[in-house]
Amino acid sequence: MESVFPGLLFLGPYFGPFILRVALALNFFLHARAMWKLGGKRAQLLAFKEALFGLLFALGILTQLVAILGILLVLLRGVWLGSGAPKRTIEEDVVTIGALLTLIIAGAGYSPFPFSDLPY
Repeated sequence: MESVFPGLLFLGPYFGPFILRVALALNFFLHARAMWKLGGKRAQLLAFKEALFGLLFALGILTQLVAILGILLVLLRGVWLGSGAPKRTIEEDVVTIGALLTLIIAGAGYSPFPFSDLPY
């Protein structure tokens, strides 16, 4: 199938995962803020973890490892907080997990830091 904008295809391997990574970082930051407002030690610990994941995604550091841990975080959020967890739809979780799986496969994409794509 032909591309509608073939001149933009060179941007795909670098800026596609970058845009996805930044969107996921924003998602984790916003959810961390909601968790922090809940109060309680468990909610604030989870908020700290989500904010840390958001920061690592925004900077593009250890993206594939953080994506794997992010999938576990999304799946176990309700278990960690029980009935006190903020309401999230199953659609939001499915899209988040799908984006995280894409980052595991595609990698981090563009990063301004020369050391962020190292395997360790």
